[in-house]
Amino acid sequence: MKITKLSTRRIKIPFHKGEKWSGGTRYSAPSLIIQIETDEGLIGVGESVGPTIPVIQTIVEQEFASFVVGRDPLELESILHQLQEYCLNWSHIGNYGIAGIELALLDLRGKIFNTPLYNLLGGLYRPEIEFAGYIFIDTPDNNAREATGLVGRGFRELKMKVGRDVDQDIARVAAVRDAVGPDVKIRIDPNQAWNVKTAVRAIRKMEKYDLQMVEQPTPANDLDGMAEVARAVDVPITADEACATFEDALRLIDKRACSVFTIYPSEAGGLLKARQIVDLANSANIWCLTGTWAETGLGTLANVHLVASSRNFPFANDTHFNFMTGDILTETLDFQNARLKVLNKPGLGAEINQEKLDYYSRDQQREMVFYDPEDSSFQPRIGMIK
Repeated sequence: MKITKLSTRRIKIPFHKGEKWSGGTRYSAPSLIIQIETDEGLIGVGESVGPTIPVIQTIVEQEFASFVVGRDPLELESILHQLQEYCLNWSHIGNYGIAGIELALLDLRGKIFNTPLYNLLGGLYRPEIEFAGYIFIDTPDNNAREATGLVGRGFRELKMKVGRDVDQDIARVAAVRDAVGPDVKIRIDPNQAWNVKTAVRAIRKMEKYDLQMVEQPTPANDLDGMAEVARAVDVPITADEACATFEDALRLIDKRACSVFTIYPSEAGGLLKARQIVDLANSANIWCLTGTWAETGLGTLANVHLVASSRNFPFANDTHFNFMTGDILTETLDFQNARLKVLNKPGLGAEINQEKLDYYSRDQQREMVFYDPEDSSFQPRIGMIK
C-alpha cells in the first residue's frame, strides 16, 4: 500500500457567541483538515489546530507533503522522524502540522488493522470521557446563570476564564460557587495573565471558594515563578502553555512547578508525543487532563482516544465543541451528561461529511485569537500587576 495524495482544507466554524478570555475574544474555531489517500482506496483523516492556520497549511502542503506521499502508511515512525528532523529549527510551529498528519496516519492505520485508535495507544482503559463546562469572562450574574445551566446539563466540573480584572474575577467565582453549591468543582484559568505576587494574592482570595485547581497563572517562560506560586498557595497548579512538549514536561518536573499537566496533542506534535508526556507524568505522580484549541469533532475524538487509553486523567477534560454552531462529521458527537462514549469503530471512528466540509471552508476571513474587536484599545499582556 502506498500513499498517493495528501490534501488539506482550511475551515472556520462560528461560535454561538464570543468567548472572552484574558488574551482577547474569539468568535470562531479555525482549523486545518487533512486527508491522506492510498492506492487501495482507504483515506485517513486528521486535524491541525493552532495559533495560525494559514501558516500551518503552508507547512503541511509545501514542507511536509513530499515526505508523506509515496510512502507506505504503516511506516509511521520513519515518516514522523523525518518530519521532526526537518522542522527541528522551527519545531514549535511545525508540531501543529505534524500532529494533523500523524492523526490522519493513525486513523488510516486503525482502518487497515480494523481496530479503534485507542488500541494503537495502549488499549481501552475507560469507556467514556468526561468534559468540563466552560465559562468565559462576563458579569458575575451572567456567569452564575451559565453555571446553573451547565450543571443542569450534567457538568460536574466547571472551568472559568479569568485574568482581566482580579476584583471582578473574585466576584465572578463567588457568584458561580453560590449558584452551583459545594459539590461542583470549579477551576480557573488566567492564561498567564498574572505575575507571581498578583497570582498569589488572587488565588489566596479565591481559595475560600474551594478551587479545584489554577491553570497557568503566570508566564510560561518563568518556571521558577510558577513554582513559587505553587509553594505559596494550597490550590493545585496546572501547567498549560508551559507544558507543550515532552521537554517542557521534564523541566516542569525538575522545578516542581505544578501538580497537573494540561496536554495538547496539537502542541506536543501528535498523539504519540502526547502519550509520552502522559507516561512521564505517571512516573512523576503528576495528574493529566487534555486542553483544547477548539477542535472539531475530529480533534475532539483524537483527545477521547488518548484519554480512553490511559490510567491517568482523573479530571474532566477541556472542549469548546459545545460552543460551536456545527461540525464536519457525518454523525454529530453525542454528549450525554457532559460525557462522550468511546467509539468502537476502526481508526477515529468517524467520517467527514463533504458537504459540511465545503460549507465551513467558504469563510476564510482571518480572525485573530489574541485580539478583542469589542475593545479596539485592548492589548493582551502576560505577567501583569493588577
